[in-house]
Amino acid sequence: MARQSKKIAKKIQPKKKVEPENKKPEKKVGKDYLLIIVLALTIVFLLVGWSNFTATNRGLYMALLISLSTTYARRHYNFTEKQDLWLERAGVAAMGCAIVLFAFVVYQQYFA
Repeated sequence: MARQSKKIAKKIQPKKKVEPENKKPEKKVGKDYLLIIVLALTIVFLLVGWSNFTATNRGLYMALLISLSTTYARRHYNFTEKQDLWLERAGVAAMGCAIVLFAFVVYQQYFA
């Protein structure tokens, strides 16, 4: 009788799984079609316009490509916390370089 009541109790209230405290929560990953399209357009612009671009423009598009690639990688691949931190820093640094190079290109083209 005691066995039967234990079985019934387990079926009614199953044991809860204990999750580790330091585990990263799972993120829902979307399709990111816009990110893929912008990434593809950046690659196409780099390939098509390579001979027409100045070194500054090439650096701008390369920095943008690196930033978009790290963003995509961080969203779709499981990295450790340390790797994720480094990818985030690389993406922000590349985006900063792209903004500075963009400002420099605009200055050269319109004001200098």
